[in-house]
Amino acid sequence: MPARPPTPVINTPEHHFAATFLVIATRQPDDATLRAAVSLIDHAVIAAWALRPDDLVVLTQQQYRQLIDYTAASQVLDLALYLGGDRKKIRSLMDHIDREIAELLTHYTPPTPQT
Repeated sequence: MPARPPTPVINTPEHHFAATFLVIATRQPDDATLRAAVSLIDHAVIAAWALRPDDLVVLTQQQYRQLIDYTAASQVLDLALYLGGDRKKIRSLMDHIDREIAELLTHYTPPTPQT
């Protein structure tokens, strides 16, 4: 019997834990949908990072991902689950990530390059 694939790791900051738990409990995704949603998030964040605004050009891909996780982890997961993890709908998730970043930049100054 083949081994069951591991449940994907969802990096959830502590302040998003309750909301993320609520998303998973409400949506009740099966393992395949959860894996597909996490994969969709990974791909959408990479694509959004590649097209990031000039204000965030100093961020590495990992830093950009951490910023998304810190500011909107549960909202991004919720939309990815709503989309069923369908990679054909990656643009919808990217647009959501862009809106979250734009909202963040209205409240905080962008990072500056370290010298």
